[in-house]
Amino acid sequence: MANIRNFTDLSGRVAVVIGGTSGLGRVLALGLAQAGAHVVATGRRANLIAEIATEIEALGRRTLRKTVDVMKKDSMVAFCGEVLGSFSTIDILLNAAGRTIRKPTIEQSIEEWAGIVETNLLEWWSVARYFTQRSKPVGMGA
Repeated sequence: MANIRNFTDLSGRVAVVIGGTSGLGRVLALGLAQAGAHVVATGRRANLIAEIATEIEALGRRTLRKTVDVMKKDSMVAFCGEVLGSFSTIDILLNAAGRTIRKPTIEQSIEEWAGIVETNLLEWWSVARYFTQRSKPVGMGA
């Protein structure tokens, strides 16, 4: 049993949490940092990025302070490049970005519903794709 590695020890790993400034993404970003990972938690609001980055740094971990909009491809591509430029690797990619409309689904227009699906489903796929495509040259990705 002495050879079993602590699977919760993420020391030295690099995690990126898209949508990591509020809600579940924020909780997961802090949990990854508490487990030893350097964490880049990002979103659209600079003030929330500053708050989470300060908390990550207080745990002795490295981070970046960058706003990102998952709906803008150029923003995601540039962000991925900056993370790889600063950390050289990405071990964990967690996408917690999401959108909702605070009214019953039955009352939402097709346009509102399509916007939710685009953000919560299609952009999740796009984020994974951007990071995987850019990570492969340095030996990562699926």
